[in-house]
Amino acid sequence: MVARAERPAAPSAAPIVVEAPAASSRALPKVQPYTLPLDELAQIAMGSGLQWVNSDAERVAEVRAAIAAEPRPIHVPRERPPAIVIDEGPLVLVETRRDLGNLVLPFEESGREPGVRL
Repeated sequence: MVARAERPAAPSAAPIVVEAPAASSRALPKVQPYTLPLDELAQIAMGSGLQWVNSDAERVAEVRAAIAAEPRPIHVPRERPPAIVIDEGPLVLVETRRDLGNLVLPFEESGREPGVRL
């Protein structure tokens, strides 16, 4: 019988326990309405040489109600263009460069007729 050498056990990583915040057990604080201190703001503006102008709350409410009462625009979906059909035929080689072998340059025309190659 062959005795096996036992390896020391690899240190196992203990599971990390992360406690979830207790947000589910606590209720959020109730949001209190905030009112602007209009008198203080008007005094600050006057001290700076400005004039405080505030919107009329009734007019703002009327406009918001009018906006809410307007009918929603009809959603017209976008019409997609037809799919492009890709040609699966063989490729065609198109030569786009000029053959410069027959081109006579101006500095090569000394003593010959221009444009004629020998």
